[in-house]
Amino acid sequence: MRTPKWLALALGLAAIVAVGGYVSTGKMPAGAEEAQLKEKEQPATERRTKFIAAFNKGDAKAIAAFWTEEGKYIDEGGEPVRGRTALAKAYGDFFAKRSEVKAEVKTEKIRFLGKDTAIEDGTFTVQTKNAPAHVSRYSALYVREGGRWLIALLKEWGADASDPAKLEDLAWLIGSWESDGAAAQVRVTYQWSKDKKSIRASYTIKNKKDEKTSSGTQLMRMDPATGTIRAWTFDSDGGNGEAFWAWDGGRWAIESNGTLGDGSTTTALNFLKRSGDNAFTWRSVKRTLDGEDLPDLGPIKVKRVKAEN
Repeated sequence: MRTPKWLALALGLAAIVAVGGYVSTGKMPAGAEEAQLKEKEQPATERRTKFIAAFNKGDAKAIAAFWTEEGKYIDEGGEPVRGRTALAKAYGDFFAKRSEVKAEVKTEKIRFLGKDTAIEDGTFTVQTKNAPAHVSRYSALYVREGGRWLIALLKEWGADASDPAKLEDLAWLIGSWESDGAAAQVRVTYQWSKDKKSIRASYTIKNKKDEKTSSGTQLMRMDPATGTIRAWTFDSDGGNGEAFWAWDGGRWAIESNGTLGDGSTTTALNFLKRSGDNAFTWRSVKRTLDGEDLPDLGPIKVKRVKAEN
């Protein structure tokens, strides 16, 4: 699935943090070997500091100034964005819609084509509040103008996951778990299917306000069409739902949607973060009921109550 345009623009933006540390001094010789380049790496430079400050501040105009006057950005399958004015507007739109954005850059290779041109390849990760991290690859062409290194062209595309999440990565869940909160008591048991191609879960939820108990089952397995972990849930009230699990580097992000027994529709983005072998925390955000926003839930601590047989 292609990275959304608003996110791709933010990803492209992050690339100059890495290259700024290498070339902002203007002292890098043409044709430098990668080993020599690593030795000369400066972890903090004035240029890098200024860029991070502009990004954290959401200063679209300052960010666009890191590009050449006619700098061009191209994402996978999207319309190119050309020129500082258009880039400033695009970043301005991005910052107006998103907050608390953090970016991480991993430079894989820098090639100097001459004393005033360089190409950088790598990956970058963008994490926004209450959303899974997104990883993309990039290739940037830099030129030196008036002693400053600027982006002339940046291309960005979806990263090919070299080690995608597998169902086996959730093997630690096998067993029984329980949370005892102010509103409800929840117990869930995870078991492998006989062929170990699925994980089956059964759960009960006891509402402490009216003492009513509901139950349900869930089936998790790899979806061969997408190569991702997919889950289907069926509850005792006649409701059902589905969810997609993705690992974002520090926690599981679970995008879910469903239909309740009365026909109401629900959506949520859930986060599951492991805390050792016998505990995890659960948080649910971006919750809706028939299109209306609901309050966030959690974090809720869940503890293991029965080890795997």
